[in-house]
Amino acid sequence: MAGYILALDQGTTSSRAILYDDHARPIKIAQQPTTLKTPQAGFVEQDAQQIWQTQISCAHDVINQAGLLATDVSGIAITNQRESIVIWDKQTGKPLAPAIIWQDRRTASYCKTLAAESITGATKARDNNHDDMASEVQRITGLRLDPYFSASKIAWLLENDPKLSVRANKGEIAVGTIDSWLIYKLTGGEHVIDVTNASRTLLYDIHKLAWSEELCARFAIPMNILPKVLPSDGDFGKTKKGLFAKQIPIHAVLGDQQAALFGQGCLDAGMAKNTYGTGCFMLMNIGQTPKLSEHKLLTTIAWQRKSAPTRQENLSFEQIVQSGKRMLQPPKKEVTYALEGSVFMAGAIVQWLRDNLGMIQQSSEIEELARQVDSSEGVVMLPAFTGLGAPYWRSDISASITGMSRGTTKAHIARAALEAVAYQTYDVLIAMQKDSPHPLTELRVDGGAANNDLLMQFQADLLDVPVLRPRDTEITAKGAALLAGLKTGLYDEATMKASWQVDRIFEPTMSAELREQHLNKWQQAIDRALKVI
Repeated sequence: MAGYILALDQGTTSSRAILYDDHARPIKIAQQPTTLKTPQAGFVEQDAQQIWQTQISCAHDVINQAGLLATDVSGIAITNQRESIVIWDKQTGKPLAPAIIWQDRRTASYCKTLAAESITGATKARDNNHDDMASEVQRITGLRLDPYFSASKIAWLLENDPKLSVRANKGEIAVGTIDSWLIYKLTGGEHVIDVTNASRTLLYDIHKLAWSEELCARFAIPMNILPKVLPSDGDFGKTKKGLFAKQIPIHAVLGDQQAALFGQGCLDAGMAKNTYGTGCFMLMNIGQTPKLSEHKLLTTIAWQRKSAPTRQENLSFEQIVQSGKRMLQPPKKEVTYALEGSVFMAGAIVQWLRDNLGMIQQSSEIEELARQVDSSEGVVMLPAFTGLGAPYWRSDISASITGMSRGTTKAHIARAALEAVAYQTYDVLIAMQKDSPHPLTELRVDGGAANNDLLMQFQADLLDVPVLRPRDTEITAKGAALLAGLKTGLYDEATMKASWQVDRIFEPTMSAELREQHLNKWQQAIDRALKVI
């Protein structure tokens, strides 16, 4: 079956569109930057209209650059920055406020107060031995009660704009994560959300697979403004007439980190990946039973597939037999869950060195600068610019650089910055290993910073397991494209397996003694920060 999948990848700092051929190979990429705004301390916003305009512009550009027509595109796949929210007018489709981005911390004090509140009576589950709201939120959603997630952002908008609150109660407005916003604009009115994005809102019950009435009431969010939740390969609608030369169906939607897990081929329990993007996100497939973390990690929905694969054309006899066996089976709606550790600052640290300190001109220069020295000479960067994520979850901690002397150069700081990314990943892995019965034997990596050989080798040395970097490190869009292709029959299991090819394996080479020295240095920096508060 000939055809192409158009993957829309809406990230924190850019919108991209990538065309994949019938072998899941990327043939053209278009990208446009988006602007982050920080109007005051703790606020991180974007123009929702700019998000849409850059994304649709990239979609048109990539088709034109490939010399194709919209009629050549079999379907659209969407992957997106999670937790960020947009609120818009249902009639006009115009945003009613800036998009509030996942890094935003304006609701930190609100979340802290709410987390400590007690729960009583009907609100408390019969099998729940905890009396505080934080525990109740984790029980229902698998998440932490933190400003990182969507619920408090939506609540803040409704509370701080009385007109929005009135209109919300009248059902005149819609709210959603970035996938919801893009689907609404693409289709001309569909108000839906993929289950992986819904599971990041702090409003979704990952056990019942439904919006939690209890949590919506607690955050004072009318349920009529929330989108309909669909499986990751659900029926999200078609593009509205006139947007392309034909109406293109939207076949798959995944939050960016879940898309990366799928794209890395982590389909079996115990397999894990780490994405080095603006933040750093480690996910481990834990199978079809959700397990709540006891070590401050997140339990989240990795994906939900509803469709049975359809048969392709021009298959071998053996492939036809196998395909036929699958088609005789009823469609499954099984949910796959994952443990996740979220690090807020990874590639964003390098951006800070570039944009705020002017230490480098391009982000790619960081490795060369860091290689000018053999070690950081005791310099440690604690990149808590927006607080610390997993496994600490401390929004009240600030960033710091310690251990400097008169001999410290920007090369030492650059090396400390890269090491900080690896240290944070190590902390997440240790927590993950305590929660999971599956020992980690390798770590698959992706994202822009995965191309940094110095960082990847240091990461392998700290974790003491091989780090596997695929040839295509921009795996997020590919994950969504693979799911869309599997749904339509454009791809099969063989295509998916062949699409992941290793570029380099970083084997650990550091001595146990030196590893311990590095980890002690990092732990001391963490301990100092925790004691200051």
